[in-house]
Amino acid sequence: MNRHGAGMVSLASPRCATDVIASDVADAVSDVVQTDLLSCGRCPRLRHYLKQLRHQYPDYWNRPVPASGNTDAPLQIIGLAPGLHGANRTGRPFKGDASGDLLWRVLSQLGIEDQVQITNVVKCLPRNNLPLASEVRRCQRFLVPELSAMPMTSVILALGGVAHKAIVQALDARQVDYPFGHSHCHQIGERWVVDSYHCSRYNVQTGRLTETMFRDVVELAYQFATDQPK
Repeated sequence: MNRHGAGMVSLASPRCATDVIASDVADAVSDVVQTDLLSCGRCPRLRHYLKQLRHQYPDYWNRPVPASGNTDAPLQIIGLAPGLHGANRTGRPFKGDASGDLLWRVLSQLGIEDQVQITNVVKCLPRNNLPLASEVRRCQRFLVPELSAMPMTSVILALGGVAHKAIVQALDARQVDYPFGHSHCHQIGERWVVDSYHCSRYNVQTGRLTETMFRDVVELAYQFATDQPK
């Protein structure tokens, strides 16, 4: 494989918010971490915003969104934060909006919908989809155990530069050694991280990310995970 830097090689309908914490979500993190997450109010700006949204959208989830999927999955997909009418509505990461539609369509095309865990580096909806650096740091208390709960052979697919940086921090590595780049793969300690542009509507509409590009990088990450010796 060609190396481009330290540890890097190139390489459906939403449910009602009241029933979203199903067994796949409950299994994603420990009971203690999940309880802490669902009651978290450590970020004043996000807490205030969600309080406003409970009045504006009373049928939405409007709470921190836990990971979804199994902790023994070969692929862990990590995005930025819940979307207003997506995960913030449904209570499940990447469910109910355009970015989620693209992600699940690609997973379906590859036949791996049940072989992934999906989460975000920031668990609460940030205003204008822009979390503060302090909010990303506070959410490390949830991201770190999510990473630790996965098999060491699982591969992390980072959706976007912010997610990539948060993952590098959570793995206690130096950012300068692992620059973000679409389809780049980094070995960070014993873990492998594959980067992708985020599957947001904006990136798709501007042509920065096409569905083919996204399918190729998801397939790359999955093949990399399943080809590793167990």
